Amino acid sequence: MDDGPWRLAETRARMALPCLVALPLALVSALPLGPPHLGPAMPFLPAAAVFHWTVYRPDLMPRGAVFAIGLLHDGLTGAPLGMAAAALLALQAAAAACRPFFAGATVAAAWLGFGALAAAAAALSWCLASLYHLAPVPAAPAAAQACLTAACYPLLAPAFIALQRGLPAPSPARTR
Repeated sequence: MDDGPWRLAETRARMALPCLVALPLALVSALPLGPPHLGPAMPFLPAAAVFHWTVYRPDLMPRGAVFAIGLLHDGLTGAPLGMAAAALLALQAAAAACRPFFAGATVAAAWLGFGALAAAAAALSWCLASLYHLAPVPAAPAAAQACLTAACYPLLAPAFIALQRGLPAPSPARTR
């Protein structure tokens, strides 16, 4: 019996895993579980997935999926539609531009780089929220979100790495 179609289906399912993992991270980020003294600040967990997969397997994190994950996050949090999508796409573009550095860096250097990109994404979100409201919104929640997001990366990265080991090798034509 030829198992070709089943093998192809399994390969495609494995290739979709990075995007499918980012979806529950968006859901968890939207839950109102933040520290009480920081108000609505929650870590922006999908940013960790977008960063990791953009650096290590860009063929598995297409821009359309990043945009959809951002829209889902905005819809769940009640944020202006497109704000998280813009922040994730900007983070993805910056991670792709720095990919040669991050891909060969130590875990600590990648974490530091992610922290900088998480801060930039939070700053972009703060700017977009201020533009949306036509007045500056408080910056403390955005700063807290950047710190919480950066702090969560080393907790998520081992799971991403374990998942990455079970994925098919990238095709040379698909890596950017």
